[in-house]
This record gives sequence, C-alpha cells and structure tokens, in this order.
Amino acid sequence: MTTSAGVGLSRDADPLRAARQASRTALERAGLEGADWGLVFATGSHRPHYAAMLKAIQETLATESLFGCSAWGVLTGTEEIEGEPGVAVLAVRSDRIEGRTLIAPADDEEGSAAAREIALQASGGAGPGLLVLLPDPLALRPDPFLRELRRIAPGAQVIGGAASGDPRADSTFQFYGRNVATRSLAGLHLSGAFTPVIGVTQGCQPLGDSCRITRSASNLIMELDGRRALDVLRQRLPAALRDSLDQLAGHLFVGLPPDPGQERIDPGEYLVRNLLGADRESGALAIGGPIREGEPIVLALREGQSARDDLKQMLGRVVRPPSGAAYRFGFYFNCAARGTSLYGMPGIDTAYISSALGELPIIGFFGNAEIAPLRGANRLFTHTGVLALVAETA
Repeated sequence: MTTSAGVGLSRDADPLRAARQASRTALERAGLEGADWGLVFATGSHRPHYAAMLKAIQETLATESLFGCSAWGVLTGTEEIEGEPGVAVLAVRSDRIEGRTLIAPADDEEGSAAAREIALQASGGAGPGLLVLLPDPLALRPDPFLRELRRIAPGAQVIGGAASGDPRADSTFQFYGRNVATRSLAGLHLSGAFTPVIGVTQGCQPLGDSCRITRSASNLIMELDGRRALDVLRQRLPAALRDSLDQLAGHLFVGLPPDPGQERIDPGEYLVRNLLGADRESGALAIGGPIREGEPIVLALREGQSARDDLKQMLGRVVRPPSGAAYRFGFYFNCAARGTSLYGMPGIDTAYISSALGELPIIGFFGNAEIAPLRGANRLFTHTGVLALVAETA
C-alpha cells in the first residue's frame, strides 16, 4: 500500500448527519474502510454540536487521530461553502507518510509556550517533515509564535490557517480527537516519503513597481520616493478611482517585505497589511503594522480579476509534481476576505483548482490568516490562498 486519501463535504443542516455523510464520502472516494488520521473543518452553525460531530467522525473513520478547527466556510478541491452549514473531512491511510495529530494551549499571547509544546510533540516524528497548524488568532499572535517556533525548530516547514467561525462570536475552536478546545492550537506533523509543494496566491496586487519609504513616523508613511505618500497612492490608482479614496476602504493595502533590511521586493513575495487611513492635509498613510524608513513597499489593490490571474499563475507553477513523485492529497487555506466578497460570486478558487488538478483530494477552509514558508522562513499572510500539495516520493 502507498497512500490513499479522500475528501467529503456535506451541506446537511443536521450536524450528526453532516458529520457521517462527509466522513463516509471521504472513505468511499479513498477506497478505504478506515483511516490512519482525519482532518475536519466545520462551520459556526454547527458550533453547539462539535463534540458529538467529532465522535461521529471518529467512529466512521475508525480512528482516534483527528484534528481540525471551526471555520467561516469550508471547501474541497471542487466545492466551497461560505457562511452556511458545512462540514469537510479528509481521510488518509498510508504506510509511507505518517501523520501525528497535535494540540497545545495558547497560554500567552506571544505563543512561546505553544511553540515549545508543538516542537516537543512534533519531535516524535521521523525527520523535520511538515507542520499543519490551526491557531486561535484571538488568543495567540501568529507572527511572534512563528518566530519562536523557528528559533526552537529551525528546520520545520509550516503551513496552515488561523481558525475562524461565526464573525459575531468572540471565539474560535480547535479540534483534537473528540475534544473541542478554544484558546489553543491544533495541528498535524507529517513525516515520511513525501515532498511538500507549496504555492501562495495574492488577493491584493501591486499598483506598479515597489516604492521606498523615505520619511516615516511610527506607523505613518509620510513620504514615498521623496513625495507625499498620499500623492503617490493617488497617482497609481486607476483614474476613475483617484477621487474615491473614501469608498475604497477594504480594497487598498500595502505589501511589506518579508525580512527587515530587505532592499527589494520580488514579484509576489510580500506580506499584505492593512492601510488604515490617509491624512489629506499631511499626505500621510497609516499602516497596520511596523514599518521602517528606507525599506521598500508596494501599494496594492484588492480586486477580483487580478486575483484570478495570480491564482492561475500560481497553479501553473505547482500543477506538476516533482520528478518521480505523485500528488496524493492537499490543503488549501483561503482567506475569508476572498471567495464571494472578492469575486462577487462563490466557487471561483475551487473552479480554477479543480481545472488544474482534477479530482485530487484537497481540503480547506476560509480563515482569518494564512501561514506558509517564504524566503526560508514561515510567514503570516493575509488576503491570500495557500495551496500545499503532498507529493509521495519513490
């Protein structure tokens, strides 16, 4: 036996029926009677019944090894559900790829204790492998957590997404076995005969070439390339939008370089952060993140057609597995700000993914942020889609 995997998705409003239906579909598509481990994402409408659902999924998959989290929306490689009842299940059995489920409490906001605990639990696997992590963003700041994890386990590659759920709720939930936790981090350590192939697609595309911050104060950009920052932004916007800044909230962003001291931003290699506002009198732009005078920056627009083009380009880079390998399953961590709110209609990302990859078993969810490696380190992304494909090697 090599690796068998299948995904199932249910829209049933009854939580137990949905759990069993998605689990049975996953097993049937994998040609399995039971799994070594499973992954489940469930939308917030099923929140009162998460524990019972996890028990039903365990029983159907015939495994205790289960992990996952709550979600605003769930998806497979061919279908998406946003803001409605939905359950997605991935079932995997393999004698070549080992999956160890993980859980850690988020006891401190910086995540140092969680990083140590995850590194300790993952150390039982064979080799550095791949970590799939689903943190609670309301309890743990992913950026400092990832920095601490890099210090403790410098060789670990991390993918994942920040848990989400009902936007009116004040909590997210993490799943481990049949246990439902909050203020935690759930995950999986994959090790064995495989190569991960990871692609990131940006939902916010640059308005021209990068600029350089020539004057700043705290989180305010006063000047770009020696000119008032607001004037540079206006000049780069399409002519029809230059006098509509007040109507572009949620569409204008900046892209920061991944590393401090970086002298340039390569295509697609930036971290999207919020543009909080602009002061017409001073011409300053307020940024939702730390900035450094002298560093490069891109001004970016969140827009559906350019996001589609970027997704197509990313899929073109990852569609072929490495020589001598075969894709067995994958994960897609999609920002909750994509989907219908970006494109104006549902199902766009999965339509492109299925067109490129066929019926490869892929599971994912719409989350609050995304995690993927970039330039040798694990990074926190926003407004992106992170696609991670598991290619079994000979």
